[in-house]
Amino acid sequence: MFTHAQIWQGLDRLAAAKGYSPSGLAKKSGLDPTSFNKSKRTSPEGKPRWPSTESLAKVLAATESTMSELFELIGEQPPASLSEQEKREMAHRAAKALIQTKSVLFNAKEPFVYKSGKKGPVYIDCRRLISFANERDTLMRDGARLLASEVGAENIDVLAGGETAGIPYAALLADRLHKPMVYVRKTSKGYGRMAQIEGHLPEKNKKGKTTNAVLIEDLQTDGGSKVIFIEALRKAGVNVSHAFVLFHYGIFEKSEQNMRELGVTLHALTTWWDTLEVAKLNHYFDEETLISVEAFLNDPIKWQEQHR
Repeated sequence: MFTHAQIWQGLDRLAAAKGYSPSGLAKKSGLDPTSFNKSKRTSPEGKPRWPSTESLAKVLAATESTMSELFELIGEQPPASLSEQEKREMAHRAAKALIQTKSVLFNAKEPFVYKSGKKGPVYIDCRRLISFANERDTLMRDGARLLASEVGAENIDVLAGGETAGIPYAALLADRLHKPMVYVRKTSKGYGRMAQIEGHLPEKNKKGKTTNAVLIEDLQTDGGSKVIFIEALRKAGVNVSHAFVLFHYGIFEKSEQNMRELGVTLHALTTWWDTLEVAKLNHYFDEETLISVEAFLNDPIKWQEQHR
């Protein structure tokens, strides 16, 4: 027989496992978003309030879970944060989704020309992913789980999407975590309120402390573009200590240096190295292409010099 505390603990764990906050899980299940709030788990007189069987049925249907899975979550003690193995599995799922949706491309014979004019055998377009519902759902579930584990849902007051590619992912993650969202322009729009930040961004959170914002973008190369968004948010009076991207190049030392100088911890689902590993394991590309891509990732400058 399960106790009142165990049942609610199981629902909290199910929410976390599916990439939701408790209120996000309630909303996903077609319930009032406040249904699973901790303040509602006991009556004003201190009597325990139990989730109804109808609510549990809706939760299981919405998350495509079974009662057995819920019982397992009630009985086990999950780790306080994601294990390295779980993060590796997330990275591989994300890389596989990006390859299968052709959001990531490898081509050594006809290298891609980048905005800088330089060439390379790899190309990433995270914007393309928004058109693929199943893959997008997987990445957003894992992204929400990563943020909840590494930052803590209770430490996130608002998600801020960077114009333009970060906006859809900020919206999707905000919905998962049931958090407010804003988006940040590269420059103020030049008329009306002259706003650079769109949406409501309070300087204080519900606890009366400085609002904690997490910057959301699609990808990061060297991190230089993050400066504009982070400075705009800080100028608005909020704290920005964390940023999230679906894809981090992971091949430029400048990226880590820029994040350190900004005082921001970067969280990413996957990198070029993860993508290369998945491509090798699943034989997505021929051996010549994989060798060329690995050479590029190890030394982009040398590769470009050899392929002028």
